[in-house]
Amino acid sequence: MRADEQASYYDSVFAEHMADFIRYKRAQGLSYSSVPWSLRALSRFIASTGHTDLAISQELADQWCRRRPNERHSTQHGRIVHTNQFFSYLATQGVPVAFPQSPGRRGGREPFTPYVFTRRELDQFFAACDRLEAKSPSVMPVLLPVLFRLLYGCGLRVSEALNLTRGDVDLENCCLTVRHAKFDQDRLVALAPSMAGIMRRYDATVPRLFITNRDTLFFTHKDGRSIAADSIYRWFRKALWAAGISHGGRGHGPRVHDLRHSFAVYSLKAMVDRGADPYWALPVLATYLGHASVAATGQYVRLIPDLFPEVTAAVSAIASRAIPGGDPE
Repeated sequence: MRADEQASYYDSVFAEHMADFIRYKRAQGLSYSSVPWSLRALSRFIASTGHTDLAISQELADQWCRRRPNERHSTQHGRIVHTNQFFSYLATQGVPVAFPQSPGRRGGREPFTPYVFTRRELDQFFAACDRLEAKSPSVMPVLLPVLFRLLYGCGLRVSEALNLTRGDVDLENCCLTVRHAKFDQDRLVALAPSMAGIMRRYDATVPRLFITNRDTLFFTHKDGRSIAADSIYRWFRKALWAAGISHGGRGHGPRVHDLRHSFAVYSLKAMVDRGADPYWALPVLATYLGHASVAATGQYVRLIPDLFPEVTAAVSAIASRAIPGGDPE
């Protein structure tokens, strides 16, 4: 059973219901990869209020779903959608529930500016990761240099990396199996030998206080607890600061997901530089990244007109209809 399908993953009086809800939805064939994080945040909020009644009042629902300072409308909307799904499940279980109301979308899609790391910034960032320090028994100084290199080296989403089990990581054959990713797709991801070597050293040296098996997560705390994505985001900001890379503000990055953007851009450039036909290169990259269509991968072309104009010219014919604004996931 996955960590986010257990009550111990959540706080508050609703912990059992949250775990049951995730198991119920996945039994229907849904991936529900991001919803557990949202529910975990909700559970912590409820616990922080001292709420112990097995009921959701209108005041509690509205307080949780109120827009936060500098929060995007789209982020608030997504949080409300996840909350309403869980509250609907509670209602079927006989729990008294008051539902929050979606404020609606304002002005259409908000602008999104992807960020592509320069080679120098990548060197600075990974050097800063190698210097990170934390109080014992934190595994972050050992784990993060490997995890961030994996996100960039393979273009993985954060959730995909954190959900890797030991059975999914084949370091002998330099291959990862990504399961139940976005759109509930599974895919194989090739590892560069250098990246496989980094992961072997991590696996051999990281101290573990628990028994491992094929179903054990590859990246965990020492006691076997799963790593929370929001913790990775916080440490990413620390690494950026240590590397001297400034943040451009909300919507401008760099964000953790921009390591995936950078992987896609540099991979596309490398293939075109080696003489690959863009009609071949984009579908290959789309498959590797787990995109639902070539058009989604074509969005990355919009990231590189200033950096690599020759690549933009080469692929413009088949990426002309890509959705503006990059990949906002």
